[in-house]
Amino acid sequence: MTKFVIIFLLTMVFAETYSQTNTTPKKYNQAELNQDLDSLKSYITHAHPNPFSVISKIDFDKRVSEIKTKFSNDLTLKEYYKLVAPLVASIADGHTTIKFAGNKFMDDESNLFPYIAKISYSNPQIIVNEYVYDTLSVIPNGSEIISINGISAKQIIEKIAENTSGESKEYRIKTASNVFLGALLFTFFDFNDNFKVKFKIDNKVIEKQIPAIKFSELRKAVQSKKKPTENKTVPNYSLVLKSESKTAIIDFRFFNDENAFKNFLDSSFNIIRKEKITNLIIDIRENGGGNSKLGDQLLQFISKNKFTQFVKTIIKYSQIQKNFFKANCETDSTNCETYNYLKEQKNGKTETFDDQKLIEPNSNIFNGEVYLLTSLKTFSSASTFAQCFKHYKLGTIVGEETGGWIVAYGDKITTTLPISKLSLTISQKKFYTVGATDKDLHGIIPDIKVKSENALDFVLKKIDSGK
Repeated sequence: MTKFVIIFLLTMVFAETYSQTNTTPKKYNQAELNQDLDSLKSYITHAHPNPFSVISKIDFDKRVSEIKTKFSNDLTLKEYYKLVAPLVASIADGHTTIKFAGNKFMDDESNLFPYIAKISYSNPQIIVNEYVYDTLSVIPNGSEIISINGISAKQIIEKIAENTSGESKEYRIKTASNVFLGALLFTFFDFNDNFKVKFKIDNKVIEKQIPAIKFSELRKAVQSKKKPTENKTVPNYSLVLKSESKTAIIDFRFFNDENAFKNFLDSSFNIIRKEKITNLIIDIRENGGGNSKLGDQLLQFISKNKFTQFVKTIIKYSQIQKNFFKANCETDSTNCETYNYLKEQKNGKTETFDDQKLIEPNSNIFNGEVYLLTSLKTFSSASTFAQCFKHYKLGTIVGEETGGWIVAYGDKITTTLPISKLSLTISQKKFYTVGATDKDLHGIIPDIKVKSENALDFVLKKIDSGK
């Protein structure tokens, strides 16, 4: 049950307030919906450096107008969300998002599809890999779902991608896969009953009627099977040595805490030097980003020459941005410093900063072979790190194209829509990584393309074979 619990904990990001009983959902009238949508549009256009690099302003405004035609009837929050989520996703920026608000759509009595599944976009598939109760093994693990309630797997995948923010469709599906499939089906397809499922296993196509599971039952099932050891968190960064092949693996999950990371790197590379390690694998397949300064710290140990991750940054000033940093002054004094600078800037102004300062390598430089493992989950500062690694030819990249792009938006700010109270994040900066141009609307391409789950084994076998 471990796999299910891990995914369920991710689901709790949006499910933590599920405590309601079945109640009649609140509805919003036309005036309220117009105000909320106008605010959403205003916030994005005033704060984002360029929300129309993928979708044109004409097409975006046209979508807004089309959405407003749906406001002739009062709408529930879920109905409204299903209209605005694809609008925000059309910007194709993984930092500019409407937060999936499952906690506001469902209650204890909501009926959900009771399976966990792995979803892929490029080869459209939904593969079952976990179920809540053993009695639900009627759809065995490894089964490929062909359709649910007459909706094809391909249609389901496209709908999820359409409603999820991100640069590429592949990245969107990878992100959405962290959410319980039942919640996605409930939200985007209004599935709230038993499920007629057609699936394929061992080249046989089977059709079964599957009973739904209430959310209250789902929680009980997870709690009853959860073990204390399953609450352990994975560290942001760790070092593993394989002495027999003189290989070290740095598993780097999150760009967080500069001081702790500096101490980790100093200790790790002292061990690497002492153990005479000749192969270093840096694994950022599960890394969604954070503080890019941690990338600089690691690059100092593997780059023999001066380097920079960025060549140019464009920032746009806005009142929403100022409000965000002012509101967060109490929790972090650096936000106050930022606010004091921002408040002197004119709203709507954009400013370009050239990041030409090169960083010196560390004296304890690693001189062996370096491999970098990437995946669609490699995003934001992790993608920036990967681009710098590739540009300066610091080693071999193995895995999948990163979810984050070479030219990317980021440093998101958060606000709340006035009526719906949906949480909206917006990029305030545009980043040009080293070697990038405006034509680079794609992720970092690996030197050796391998499915991300196989990348580590691939490199270890390559090292063992000496090839």
